[in-house]
Amino acid sequence: MKPRYLLIVGVLVFLNGFVFTVLLLMLSRELSLPAAAPTEVSTPLPTMRPTFTSIPVGPSPTSTPEPTATTPPEPTVTSTLVVAPATATYTNTPVPPTATTAPATATHTPGGPTATSVPPTATATSEPAATATPTTQTSFEFRYAGGMQSAANCGTVYMKGSITGVGGEPVNGRTVRLRFAGNEAFKVSGEGEDAGSWGFSPLASEHYHSPFTFLIDIVQSQANPVPQSDTVEIKFTDCGVAGQFTNIVFQYAW
Repeated sequence: MKPRYLLIVGVLVFLNGFVFTVLLLMLSRELSLPAAAPTEVSTPLPTMRPTFTSIPVGPSPTSTPEPTATTPPEPTVTSTLVVAPATATYTNTPVPPTATTAPATATHTPGGPTATSVPPTATATSEPAATATPTTQTSFEFRYAGGMQSAANCGTVYMKGSITGVGGEPVNGRTVRLRFAGNEAFKVSGEGEDAGSWGFSPLASEHYHSPFTFLIDIVQSQANPVPQSDTVEIKFTDCGVAGQFTNIVFQYAW
């Protein structure tokens, strides 16, 4: 072999040894270093959050207020009454009445409405009213004795009278009935009044100028309103004509 080739081979061998030596040194150095602590990678834990599913609710019902029934106020019964002049008549063939000119009259005509009322307290100048003398013979226990008086009174319209015995003594505990316009009212003589007396004031002030026919008689009781007397009829037209009716006297017929 030529010396030139030998030289090349020797150089290559040297280089190979040098490279191998360097590699060994580097490997031994790496092995001598402490192992690096593993880096912990923090994995975030998933946060459990509740999920809400909104279920649509139908529209909330709106309560429509029911209409409030407004009823027109009915006329309240007050202690004022308007009466128009009337003529006294009797169904039991009355004796010709002696009447002094006055706006109201008494008549024996059964029937009619009644209404509850408070005894009247209004005062007014009384004028003589038409009077009538009923027949002396009657099938009733009591009879209308006549002598009713009437006068204008637009402060309180009322009717007031009494029940007496044959000798004029007051009689308590007898039921007096008032009827008009489908209404019915009852008073007991002597209760809340003077002995033997009774009174009605059935109209509200708004009816003081409206015509009514009032019927007054004595009955057995409110629960059993069997007539016990003639019926006094008062034709009322206006409080300015006649608004108070007094001295309506019933007495025992025998």
